[in-house]
Amino acid sequence: MTIINKPALRFFLALAFVLNITISNEAIAQWRPASEVGLTQAPPLQLNNLAGKAVDLNAFKGKIVIVNFWASWCEPCREEFFELIQLQENYQSKGLVVLAVNLAEMKPRITQFLKGNGLPENGIEILQDRNSIAYKSWKARGLPTTFLVGKTGKIEGVWIGAIENVDSNEVKGKIEVLLRQ
Repeated sequence: MTIINKPALRFFLALAFVLNITISNEAIAQWRPASEVGLTQAPPLQLNNLAGKAVDLNAFKGKIVIVNFWASWCEPCREEFFELIQLQENYQSKGLVVLAVNLAEMKPRITQFLKGNGLPENGIEILQDRNSIAYKSWKARGLPTTFLVGKTGKIEGVWIGAIENVDSNEVKGKIEVLLRQ
């Protein structure tokens, strides 16, 4: 029986993680039912925003919430960020909240990303998942991954990959149906 030493095991796990993210970054968003990722209800989500204030998903009961996992080094995440801001602008008055959960980056890197891409710091609520616990508990698969959470906290589905057009019938339709409920 061959036993892999710890440094080699860590290397192979890191390589698998990078390959998973690289592969997921190549595809546009694909809608999946929540059951495919093993979730029905939204797991707890309480993280600090860029101002250091705790934001709790439970505070948004009665609203439709988009929970997006992203990182500044993820090219599809960068492109998708404009779409997320547009969703917030289009539907905020109707009861939609967008939470952009950053994966393991420090505040200076996030603000540098926002400034470098001409994005407002307050366009959407940016939360910091510094140790990736939320990413793991939400069973996100690569970056970006976006969950659509209904008014009762039920996960309605997940987009795996970048959402490229928030005006598409697929995206608008799913959100508007939930907003009417």
